[in-house]
Amino acid sequence: PRTPYRHADPSRHLPAGRREFFFALLSLTRSAVDLGFVNRPLFAGLLWAGLTFRLQPALSAGIFFELLWLDLFPAGTFIPPQTLLSLTASLSILACLPGADMRTTALVLVATLPLAYLGAWAEQRYRKRQNLSYNALIVWNRRGGTQTYAPQRLIVRALLEIFALNLALFVIASSLALA
Repeated sequence: PRTPYRHADPSRHLPAGRREFFFALLSLTRSAVDLGFVNRPLFAGLLWAGLTFRLQPALSAGIFFELLWLDLFPAGTFIPPQTLLSLTASLSILACLPGADMRTTALVLVATLPLAYLGAWAEQRYRKRQNLSYNALIVWNRRGGTQTYAPQRLIVRALLEIFALNLALFVIASSLALA
């Protein structure tokens, strides 16, 4: 027999607008602040469980994605998969399925795996586009420092752009997954 999780209370889910913000804020740890443990699926799963007061399926999904990509770490030009995108997308889908059993949960986890590589691809495209900001910084340095291309403005703009990119990526991914 199928045994559903004990979380049929929909009032304990993160509201739709906060899920996107949750992912976009945590994904900033990939580029803004190097807090490696925050960018790990296990920590994000525990944080999600703490915010929703539901240990399952957040902890199970966090452990699954943590163990799946345990040996992948950013070294050199390698951009690791966007594990938080897969995790938050799967937890958002599972929030819409309060009676999901383990087979459904496993299917959702496997189905959201390609989103991690989609996120890495989008990040790679963004990094290539950021070469223009690097060129602007070099020009700023050669001119002797005009305020138009001040380094702090470039950094703030880059962080806001990556935040908006991750927010839009999650909205698109979740709307496709839930459609």
